Amino acid sequence: MLEAFIASIGYAGGVISDKLILSKYKTPIKVFVPTVFCLLALITAVFLPLWGGFDRSVLTNYRAILLFVGMITVAISWNVYYYKGIQKEDLHEFELIMLLTPLTTIILAMIFLPDERSLSVLIAGLIASIAFIASRIKRHHLKLSLVARGTMAAMFLMALESIFIKYMLAYVPPVTLYFVRTLMIGVIFAIIYRPKLTKYNRDAFALTIISAIFGVVQMVLKFYGFERLGVIETTMVLLLGPIFVYIFSYLFFKEKQNFVKDAITASIIVACVLFVTLK
Repeated sequence: MLEAFIASIGYAGGVISDKLILSKYKTPIKVFVPTVFCLLALITAVFLPLWGGFDRSVLTNYRAILLFVGMITVAISWNVYYYKGIQKEDLHEFELIMLLTPLTTIILAMIFLPDERSLSVLIAGLIASIAFIASRIKRHHLKLSLVARGTMAAMFLMALESIFIKYMLAYVPPVTLYFVRTLMIGVIFAIIYRPKLTKYNRDAFALTIISAIFGVVQMVLKFYGFERLGVIETTMVLLLGPIFVYIFSYLFFKEKQNFVKDAITASIIVACVLFVTLK
């Protein structure tokens, strides 16, 4: 449970850092994305001697290979839409759409992961997710812009990748899986975008390193959560991440918030997380 909680903090730090890099410093996505994934791989590589390794028989396991290819394809797709959304939308509007990710993940987990099917956990997860969505949605949100539709696609594909990750963890440990995932994605994006690092602002590059550190913390611990707690329970704890995002978006970006509504929503989510934890 601690892994998932720390991962939620890493999520918030990553979103804030990415928003600054892409919006304040106007870093081109074609430069930022390959760079951040290569940094993610480099930082994760530091931990491989301690927590890496894998059974080499997986290299000839066709099911594992197909799952890995599916995971990489989905990950590349959602990252393209994700970073376009975070660059062009207000942070709270972006987070509104991304709040659908836990609900979508829980539903997909119930469909594809029979071992995680639990009525009480499902109900708690649905209550927490719906509370978040209901607290943020307004009538004008029902009209999606082209960018928002892309963010919606990122949200669904992100949830779908969680299922691929859960299956892959049966073959490869979390640190190794995340290292190979980020390295492959970084190389593919570098080939597609051919980034020119001369366009990188020095401060933006330093912030990109910070963003990568947050990313490794979030994703590696998320992978451990999937392995030990399961997708549904980890996803519920990660619902705490957007709470931190809302706080930072108000403090640093001066975006308007309804603190009474957010406090009620946060209380519902914490209650649901505690219910699942104690249960």
